[in-house]
Amino acid sequence: MERFRHLLVPLLVALIAILLVPGRAAAQPGLPWRERATAHFTILYALGSETEAERYAGWVDEIYAELAAAFGFRTATPLTLRLYPTSEDYYQVNPAARNVPGVIAHADFRRRELVVIIERTARQTEVEVRNNVRHELTHIIAADLSENRLNTGFQEGLAQYMEHASGELERRVAMLRVARDQGRLLPWSAFDHRDQIYGAPEVAYPQTLSVVAFLVERNGFAQFREFLRVSARSSGYRSALERIYARTPTELEAEWLDWLPGYLDGGYRRNAVERYDLALVRDLVTQGNYAAAVEELQQTLEWLRRQADTQPPDVLDEAEALLARAQAGMRAEELAERARAALEAADYERSLVLIEAARTAYGKLNDTRQAEVLAIYEQRATRGLQASAQLAAASRLAQGLRYPEARAAADSAAAEFAALGDTVRHGNALSLRATLDQRQRLVGLVLVLVGALGVALSLGVRLLKPPSEVW
Repeated sequence: MERFRHLLVPLLVALIAILLVPGRAAAQPGLPWRERATAHFTILYALGSETEAERYAGWVDEIYAELAAAFGFRTATPLTLRLYPTSEDYYQVNPAARNVPGVIAHADFRRRELVVIIERTARQTEVEVRNNVRHELTHIIAADLSENRLNTGFQEGLAQYMEHASGELERRVAMLRVARDQGRLLPWSAFDHRDQIYGAPEVAYPQTLSVVAFLVERNGFAQFREFLRVSARSSGYRSALERIYARTPTELEAEWLDWLPGYLDGGYRRNAVERYDLALVRDLVTQGNYAAAVEELQQTLEWLRRQADTQPPDVLDEAEALLARAQAGMRAEELAERARAALEAADYERSLVLIEAARTAYGKLNDTRQAEVLAIYEQRATRGLQASAQLAAASRLAQGLRYPEARAAADSAAAEFAALGDTVRHGNALSLRATLDQRQRLVGLVLVLVGALGVALSLGVRLLKPPSEVW
């Protein structure tokens, strides 16, 4: 619970403040308030807080513009941003808040005022300090759009969703995982009851955030924005949901439960109103992990197209370009794999064609990682073609009865095929060599027989020839 004290009861504290603070906010007792005006805010600060006032003045208008763009709505200004120096200063004006520890900021809808206790922001990061303002300003905008009819659960879920990613998001997701595993998730009907939301903030806050994230991811932020407007003229959140999403709240709640595991496993990092971070897929493509990049990018592009209303166009353009590159990489990998398969099948000529095609495809990507492998494939395919040429030459020499030369060529081809693991052609070369040896032995035998016959004929001629006359 200690980690979530700063999540507690911004709306409840706002109500307490409304009830306890008499008259105009600028005339509150205890502190002589000074003013610092910006385009959209009147910043009220105490003596000694000039530096903090200037700090907030440097970026509050940026947050106003950011939220105005996201919601397509500009809430009336000037708004008041009151900076209390210490918790004690805050309690002097809001004594009942002593019973609600951990409050850092709250929004006062009726006064259109945002309150921040500076002392309690000391340990926050810059992102978290700005998130205090984003969160509370979102409450005011949501109240304006829904004519203050948006229930507590959706108010808190939306206010968290509009924050920028920080360490707090990781902690909320961890708590939601625990609540899910322990069976402590709240029914959506509890969102109407502030006591249930604020009574179990360690469950309600991360859960309501996830519900808003689910609806935004399901149909886009523009659709959720319309849900706020429709809430202004609906009898309750159930009828507003059904009118916008064409599903009953019960059906949507069941879909959310099915969707929740993916959110807990990393989906929570996606946010429609923040620029989508393509670093992961960019790295996958750069590393040459094309298959994983294609799978990730297909899901990413589907999400980005649903969020086209709030995502910058160049993000979608880059994602599409990365997908095209990853798909080209997969085609290059496929060509290299087909070249390897052709090489294993001893189809050397086809392997060389595929190797050249793969090399060209990788070249267009400026990807040299497979260059060495393709060179090895090319060397083996070239050796296979040369050995095939030697075997063919051996056959031709044999037909010309040039057996010694044919046998030498067959020997060389057989040795090369053995080295390449080409068992079929190795067997063919050995078979040709055996045939040549047989023919050579036969020729030798024939020559011997011919020689013997010649000798026999010579002797026979001599024996049959009449003796010469003696003169």
